[in-house]
Amino acid sequence: MTTIAAKASTGEIAADSMVSGDDSFYLVEKLRIGENSIYGACGDWDKILSFYQALESKSSPDSDTDVTVLELRFDGKDNGIWIYESTIIPARIKNDFYAIGTGASYAVAAMHLGLSPAEAVKIACLYDTSSMSRLT
Repeated sequence: MTTIAAKASTGEIAADSMVSGDDSFYLVEKLRIGENSIYGACGDWDKILSFYQALESKSSPDSDTDVTVLELRFDGKDNGIWIYESTIIPARIKNDFYAIGTGASYAVAAMHLGLSPAEAVKIACLYDTSSMSRLT
């Protein structure tokens, strides 16, 4: 359970840090820095780690990945927000800002009102019980 928010025009991305298991929860670093991108994902943590591992090793992620990944690109030609939804083929988000995860609707509303992605994630964490407010 997660909130990841990004804004293309400012090049900002933020995430909460809570991962929940069967009977526990713990805090992790949910964002990963790539060569020309920053990624944040929601879904099963083990599948997210597998996706990140493939990106970091510059190999192809597993084609049946079952995670949603928000990518903020700053490579000079494809700048902006991209999304992977249970696929290894990303789609470009035309909106200037976007969010994924259980707190996404709160974060999008906050960014619509002019808040930064980090502020939007903090707001989402106030209302989404599946996101925790220590930002990464």
